[in-house]
Amino acid sequence: MNSYKFKFQRGFRSASSEDYTIYYMGEHIGELHLLFMKDNNTDEICNLMITTDISLTTRDDLIDEIINTIISNPEGCFMIKIFVGKNEGIIMGNAHPDSITAKQKDLSKVLNTYQVAKGQLTEFATLEFFQSLNYEVQNAPHNYDQDYKVDILAENEIEKLYIQSKLGMIGDKEIVKVVKNVAGINDTNKNKIACFVAERFPVKAENLRRSLEEQYNIKIMYIHKYQILENSPKFKRTLK
Repeated sequence: MNSYKFKFQRGFRSASSEDYTIYYMGEHIGELHLLFMKDNNTDEICNLMITTDISLTTRDDLIDEIINTIISNPEGCFMIKIFVGKNEGIIMGNAHPDSITAKQKDLSKVLNTYQVAKGQLTEFATLEFFQSLNYEVQNAPHNYDQDYKVDILAENEIEKLYIQSKLGMIGDKEIVKVVKNVAGINDTNKNKIACFVAERFPVKAENLRRSLEEQYNIKIMYIHKYQILENSPKFKRTLK
């Protein structure tokens, strides 16, 4: 299977959810919606909606790619619900300010806006962290996010960091995927470092780091969420 036939274009990310549009060989084939669960028997619930006729083999390859690159913790408990159908458009209702339903919708919008803002604040706090280490930082171009799973770029005179930022735990398979991607990027003559920012890392993350550094001949850096918050305490209350 050539996994690079699949592209996942992220629409939004919050502390509890992510949304992706899925492309296969350049064609839009569906949507993926993830919910990150807390205090639940299942860590992640995924709704996969396939809107184009694809073969069973392609569907199985797609599911493998989702598990290997999108699921935060493939070794944990997760659920993928698969729906097959067609997109028949979007329905948007008019506002009714005096109705209870409208007020509930307004509250839902506020909460969703808060969650999206929380995700954006996390990336902003990460940018500030690397600026404090005297790196020049920027949000990665869209194709870096889509093709390499890289959210932020940071560099100084000696090295360039390709940073993936996760709100929760990052799985070992995703670390392997990103390191392999970064090793194949040819956009600098500086020392390349694959950097991961997350709240939790796999139990054997250090062993994995040494193995991958030797295999791909690049450095790997782990940054824990608490380091980001200690550097920018103004975000502690919002991003705890």
